[in-house]
Amino acid sequence: MTVRALVLRAPGINCDRETAHACRLVGFETDVLHINQLIKAPKRLLDYALLIIPGGFSYGDDLGAGTLLAKNLTTHLGSQLDQFINDERLVLGICNGFQVLVRAGLLPGNIRISRRGGSGEEEERGRLRRPPSRRGGSGEEEERGRLRRPPSGETIATLTDNISAQFECRWVTLDVQRSECIFTQGIDRPIELPVAHGEGQFVLAEPGLLGTLEKDGQVPLVYASNAGGDVAYPDNPNGSIGNIAGICNAFGSIFGLMPHPERYVSSIQHPQRRGTAGGQGDRGDRGDRGDGLLIFQNAYKYAQSLNSRIYTMGALADTHPSRIAISAREAPLRSARNTLPSPSSRQASYAASGVDIAAAERAKALMKDAVRATHGPEVLAGMGAFAGMMDASSIQQMRKPALVASTDGVGTKTLIAAQAGRFDTIGYDLVYHSVNDLLTQGARPLFFMDYLAMGKLNALHAATIVRGVAEACQAVGCALLGGETAEMPDIYLSKAFDLAGTIVGVVERDSAIDGATINPGDVLLGLPSSGLHTNGYSLARHVFAPYALDTVFPELQEPLVDALLRPHRCYLSEIQVLQNHAGIAIKGIAHITGGSFVGNIARILPEGRQAVIQTRAWTAPPLFQLLGRLGHVERMELYQTLNMGIGMVLVFSVEAAEQARHILPELIPIGFIKEGNGVVLML
Repeated sequence: MTVRALVLRAPGINCDRETAHACRLVGFETDVLHINQLIKAPKRLLDYALLIIPGGFSYGDDLGAGTLLAKNLTTHLGSQLDQFINDERLVLGICNGFQVLVRAGLLPGNIRISRRGGSGEEEERGRLRRPPSRRGGSGEEEERGRLRRPPSGETIATLTDNISAQFECRWVTLDVQRSECIFTQGIDRPIELPVAHGEGQFVLAEPGLLGTLEKDGQVPLVYASNAGGDVAYPDNPNGSIGNIAGICNAFGSIFGLMPHPERYVSSIQHPQRRGTAGGQGDRGDRGDRGDGLLIFQNAYKYAQSLNSRIYTMGALADTHPSRIAISAREAPLRSARNTLPSPSSRQASYAASGVDIAAAERAKALMKDAVRATHGPEVLAGMGAFAGMMDASSIQQMRKPALVASTDGVGTKTLIAAQAGRFDTIGYDLVYHSVNDLLTQGARPLFFMDYLAMGKLNALHAATIVRGVAEACQAVGCALLGGETAEMPDIYLSKAFDLAGTIVGVVERDSAIDGATINPGDVLLGLPSSGLHTNGYSLARHVFAPYALDTVFPELQEPLVDALLRPHRCYLSEIQVLQNHAGIAIKGIAHITGGSFVGNIARILPEGRQAVIQTRAWTAPPLFQLLGRLGHVERMELYQTLNMGIGMVLVFSVEAAEQARHILPELIPIGFIKEGNGVVLML
């Protein structure tokens, strides 16, 4: 079973790559995701068993180390974070990440502060109470690690400037204490790790709270003396009370520490090339593993056992074999989806061949709510049926309805999504591309069918992709009537996938746009694109291959991956606005996809009509300019391959063009029609 970890990125964080590397070393399938991407799709957090906030200087440590990132987490991801923690999933904060967890109120956590002063009662300040026992008993309701945050305004712990008043960068020795901490279980010897921080001094509002933390097993890691005896500077590099190097919550699932375990996962990272032979045993000079790896190994071991329980919760609670109603979403593993055989030699051989039926069931369970959210009363049979069925009564109200259909795919943009581990937007690309194809004939969408194929079916990835398809369908008022999710290990590489779909729409025959009335003198207006859309990615991947996806080019002012994965723009609302204005006749619409201007505008021109594209009429967006510059791509090649910032071209008479620009000021004059044939690019 796949166990996934999420390493969070934010402005100023600089330890994300080595942290992700440490996770992958122990077995986690690891994604590095920017906080802004997570805020856009907060439910993605629940796709993971481990959340790590790595070290760095998040948001430049403005307003204090970790404060702004903590606010982002609690403000925009509060409910998802609560569920994540209440599910007993793991959270690890390293250095600046530790500061974030403290400022977010997640550490020490489980806080109960009461002030019972007066009437002779003893006043209790900052008392930390453990949650009800996870083991139940005495008739008490079992409560698993239920999240408790400090009451508003209550702060009993913080991390502040090092007592040395300087940045500390050195190696330290750490003693592992008996505690609830999942990350340090079974480590029965001192370990070494590097520190690098300026605000690592852990302080408490009241010194007496230290004893409570220690008693409750929330101090798993303390600084130790190299020479024996009392621990003083520099062994305790920041002056933390009780020599605290790390603390955990009462359950042990949230762990924050100032040392960097990700910077010592291999012996070559140690100044003396010292490591361990592996496992939790005694140190050995010949080993090749660093002590920091032990923390990640413990996390992975726990997450493996946790994963099976997570899959029985929430959306997956009804996927137990005894309760599964096999749905045909939509019979992609033909024999596997139509029946659910008991374990047998055939099923075992099927799994051995690379087809995971259980993963398919998990994927369907994860995506079903999003798919069904697109269904209105007109959907008579959808997910679960062998074929989708839709009530067409609404079409009867039309005078001369004509069905319009289109099939297309996302192309090699899927390779960028797979490489980046970002699957939440690729479904939008597919749907919006398809809707735009319908619009070229003036149609509106009715329903959509998707096809997703993977070399190795990852349930969470598949569900995330289909959720994107469903959410895009909802946005355009289109039912996701059905689809297919196929696992084909002999056709696709294990992490590769393909995504395609078919859309069906309707238009009044009298209102259909076919380009027949396009005449010399007509005007071409362009609607801006959001980026490459879904074409030209083979060229883009070739040009950008030498650069990391998180590279921030000055021209882009954002990570390269954000620019490359920006979803295809949908023009439904803009076209409908124009259609609803009497007197504005759209003579032709070309969706600028593969083949760019020449290949697509030619498809709508009647015989004897030529389109002239004035490429200097607009400025190509920075991504296209960068691609041309780095790849030394000739200007003609660019305008014959890419959309160059224009995603849709509309043809109007001169008078209608003026009205259209008044209604939609973003329309850009890009050319005109004259006698002749084909398309001419004026470079």
